Amino acid sequence: LPPLVLDQSSSVIAKSEVMVHAQKGEPIPEGWAFDADGNSTTDAAEALKGTMAPTGGRKGANLAMLIELMAAGLSGSHFGFQASSFGGNEGGAPRTGQCFLAFDTAAFAEGFTDHAAAMFAAIEEQPGTRLPGDRRLSAREQTAREGVAIAKALHEKLEGYAAR
Repeated sequence: LPPLVLDQSSSVIAKSEVMVHAQKGEPIPEGWAFDADGNSTTDAAEALKGTMAPTGGRKGANLAMLIELMAAGLSGSHFGFQASSFGGNEGGAPRTGQCFLAFDTAAFAEGFTDHAAAMFAAIEEQPGTRLPGDRRLSAREQTAREGVAIAKALHEKLEGYAAR
């Protein structure tokens, strides 16, 4: 049984996705983010001045708080409201923390691997579902086979940097 790796933000969408929309001048879907005044916004540029909406509303916000207490509180790092932006040089490094959980399943109930495999199989049998990490693994395999496609404009920009 491969390890189950769950690597995600505790917001509805990753900030990087909002940044892509802002670069393209495109709106974001309703419910993704709030502006600097705490109002829901579809303006990606305004969303970057505010914050991303938590996954799952109030209950998701509670989970996000628990995760932030583990990632920042236990490590002595900045909480999200204290951190400077990842997207610029103002305020110095964000100094955010990380939290990694790893379990020795042998220290718990017997048969964990078979039990977990049965759950994973039941999930995978449902139409339109996938396990955390499946898309990333699939993308990694595709990239190994086909390489990485980038937009012509980005390629030209990178060529310009390389020529300096």
